[in-house]
Amino acid sequence: MRVTTAVLASVAVCGGAIAQDEPPPNRVYTLHSSASGPCPALDWHIGINDVKKTLTGIVAWREDMENLARVSGTFKSGTSFEMTAHEVGGQNRTAEISGYLRKPDNYMISSIKGPNISCENITIPWFKPPSP
Repeated sequence: MRVTTAVLASVAVCGGAIAQDEPPPNRVYTLHSSASGPCPALDWHIGINDVKKTLTGIVAWREDMENLARVSGTFKSGTSFEMTAHEVGGQNRTAEISGYLRKPDNYMISSIKGPNISCENITIPWFKPPSP
């Protein structure tokens, strides 16, 4: 069976397909997580700046991403991190997000707690777009 470069490139782009020691730089963690108990459905879009060791992005919830929060934070040590989510408009709520990058796949394992929200151990895969 012949494997083309395009096939190899597409496999490398999907973070979950290949376990790596170090994740690629300039990756984005993105997921639509389902509602469960006190945890509403959430849309995650978190980017990591490996040089500055920071995380920034958005978390949205409710139908059609009706509510939106900007998130930012830093790595505490190694692969663990803390972020704060600040709601844009709406009720101006805040929530705390904590977690770590799981080895060996480097998926983000996150928990978020705030007013009317409590979500534990949400697994968020990473994505790195192909180079232009």
